[in-house]
Order: sequence, then C-alpha cells, then structure tokens
Amino acid sequence: MKPALHHEAATKRIRRFFDEPMAERSAVARFIDEVSDCADVFVFGGALRDISLFGSPGFSSDVDTVVQVHDAEALVGLMGRYQAVRNRFGGHRVRFGRWNFDVWEVSRTWAFAEGVVEAHSPLSLLETTFFNWDAILYDWRSGSLHHGENYFPDLSNKYLELVLQDNPNAVGALVRSLRTICSSDEIQTGPRLSAFVVGGLEDISNEEILSHEASSFLRRRLSQPLLAGMRARALEWDQSSPFQWLPKRQLSLFDNFVS
Repeated sequence: MKPALHHEAATKRIRRFFDEPMAERSAVARFIDEVSDCADVFVFGGALRDISLFGSPGFSSDVDTVVQVHDAEALVGLMGRYQAVRNRFGGHRVRFGRWNFDVWEVSRTWAFAEGVVEAHSPLSLLETTFFNWDAILYDWRSGSLHHGENYFPDLSNKYLELVLQDNPNAVGALVRSLRTICSSDEIQTGPRLSAFVVGGLEDISNEEILSHEASSFLRRRLSQPLLAGMRARALEWDQSSPFQWLPKRQLSLFDNFVS
C-alpha cells in the first residue's frame, strides 16, 4: 500500500482503520466510544503516522490515546472492566489482540506536568513530541485530523527533526533517534536533531546505548560496528544543512521503518 502523504488521504485511511469490522479493530473502536462517554479522546502520535505510511496491513504500533476527563469515576470503572494495567506513563494499558492500547490524561503529559509546554488546548500536544513525525493528533469525537503545515511534506521527504528536545530520558531518546535514522538510507535529520545525536554520541557510551536498546526493544537494531560508523559520520556534520547518516549501500541492512 502506498503512503497516504497528504491530509485528506490520511484522514480517510485513519477513519477506515477504526471503522472496519475486523474483530480487533471493532473492539478498539467500541472501547474508544465507551471512553468518550466520560472524556474527550485524542488518538496521538506513532499509530497515526504508521497508518498514514503503511495502512492497516502494515500497522504494528501501540495505540496512544490522550483523554481530557469529564467523569473520573466512570473512567476508573471502565478501566477496571477492561482489566487495564498501569502503563509507564501513569496511565492505563488495555490489550486488544496484537495491539496495546494506552490511555493517559492530558495533565499527565510530561511536558505539561513539568511546565515545559503550556497546555492551551489538546492541540498543544503537537508541541510535546520528540520527533516531527509523531506530531499528529486525531480528535475522536469530531473525526478531525490535526498536524503542522509541513507534517506530510516532512514525512514524504523523510526529513526527521526535533520538536521538543527536553526529555526525561536522554539515553532512551538517543537510542530511539539512532534506531529511526538507521531504518532507511533516505532519512535526513534537521539541524536540531543532528546536534542532539552528535551531542549524545559524545556523552553516552556504546555500552550504555546497546544496554538500553536491549532492555527496551524486542529486536536489536544497533551494534558496535554501526555505532562506530555513526560516530565517524558525526564528525562530518556541517551544523547547518539536513544531514544524511547512512550511505546508500547500507539500505539492505535495515527494515523500512522502526519506531
């Protein structure tokens, strides 16, 4: 399936994903409908990115959902009926078939809670993501899709940049950056992300990087030789233009995308 790299096509694909009567997806849709009885619901981030890029057959991300709660008691009761467990964000995690479905309250978003970003509205969530590719939000009640003006051009051009650098887990952010960069030789990083990666490689050892990846991901993508190559490439960054980390000949070593 070709990527849906503009607003209208992505909106149609996202709505279709939740509307199709497959058992897993219909269960997810019913669950969101129930949550929306006691909260405004916003699907957020990587799930929307992956559905836009790969469609339903290629979607494998967890579904992240942010809620603005109107009836806290009803929400707690609903989570109990679905046997939700607490996730690492302090929210709730429900399993539907092959997907984890995470629900957390807007106020628990790290950037809001720490005062790094001011929460003017749920759309302020677009300012809290680490990558530009994750800054996309779907309003369940209205069926509207929200993102920045350059979201789909950046996705189409595989231009990866920072939105918010402040992060409570610097090692985790670096590992995710390296894994994403190494998913395709076409990815170019913007000046802010390039600076973050270069600085991270200076401050964090290969051993710490590889240890964190092993404890956080089922499949390893990084290795000592790869990190040595990345460190050598970091010396070539000119501190201004978009930077391409992988030479073309390395494309066969990696999958098309990794979160």
